[in-house]
Amino acid sequence: MWALGYPLEIEPNSSKAVVYINPPPRPKLQFTSFDVNAPEFVPGCSQNDSGRGSWGSTPRSESDEEADAVEHLCVRCDKMFRMTKEGEYVLEQSCVYHWGRISGDSRHTCCNTSLGSKGCSTARFHVWSGTKPGMNGPLEGYVRARSPRGGVYAIDTEMCYTTGGLELASIAVIAADGRLVYRSLVKPSSQVLDHNTRFSGIRPRDLARATKTLRDVQNDILGFVGSDTILVGHALENDLRSLKLLHSAVVDTCALYPHSRGFPLRRSLRALSEELLGRSVQRSSSGHSPLEDARAAMDLVLLKVNSERAQRTRTTNQLPILQPYDPLISSA
Repeated sequence: MWALGYPLEIEPNSSKAVVYINPPPRPKLQFTSFDVNAPEFVPGCSQNDSGRGSWGSTPRSESDEEADAVEHLCVRCDKMFRMTKEGEYVLEQSCVYHWGRISGDSRHTCCNTSLGSKGCSTARFHVWSGTKPGMNGPLEGYVRARSPRGGVYAIDTEMCYTTGGLELASIAVIAADGRLVYRSLVKPSSQVLDHNTRFSGIRPRDLARATKTLRDVQNDILGFVGSDTILVGHALENDLRSLKLLHSAVVDTCALYPHSRGFPLRRSLRALSEELLGRSVQRSSSGHSPLEDARAAMDLVLLKVNSERAQRTRTTNQLPILQPYDPLISSA
């Protein structure tokens, strides 16, 4: 599970966890010849940033208050930026990025421009995920169910960007029959930088009426999730990390329906739902619905279970009927 990014307990009865993050696959840029007379190669000239900045492009300061600043990678534009331990930016810069995926013909789905083009969207701040490639930890505040309760539930969470990285903002849990078991908005513990509304569906007014903290939600979840409870989800490691929940009895639709080119590539929940369930999800302009996504993940698992059960039945019916060995019959 560690290779898939699931949080793992450091030691028994510990609230600390470690998380291994695989470096994300990066599409290769098409080769472009350089113009040595371009402004960026002429000494003393400067140009505006393209929105796809290089590593270490953020100016550094040697002042005492910035000495302990930590460098992060912006998950939207791939630029490096620095924040103090108190969550303040060393240098505030707007983030110019593409919010869409890279299509098969190497174009951004958000604006249909070619790979490597200047971003089509602008945000006030750079943001980070809260983790870095490689081993992360020890991470505090994790919980685990200690006693069995049974049951099968699908979980989906939505997150927003804070000074501490991605934090839980909304959660939905459903039972195997599609019944809603739990749903709640969650107050992030750090300052919110971006509600990530396009994907999370979370708006400022939503979090303004949130009353539960992460600890409250953890206690609620452990009220019906036991050590043997099966949790279902799509890219479930993200949900467990946002919940700070340690759990090993999981069924992840990313693993159940792997990408044709193998790990770490993954098929999206939207593509799987459209192809296998004939259902459209994550199409709303107002963002994703955790309830809708949880139901899609559960239905994908049930589809796989029923398909394999039917296949086993057909295989059993096709087997020849074997007679018990009888020496008298054999010698006749």
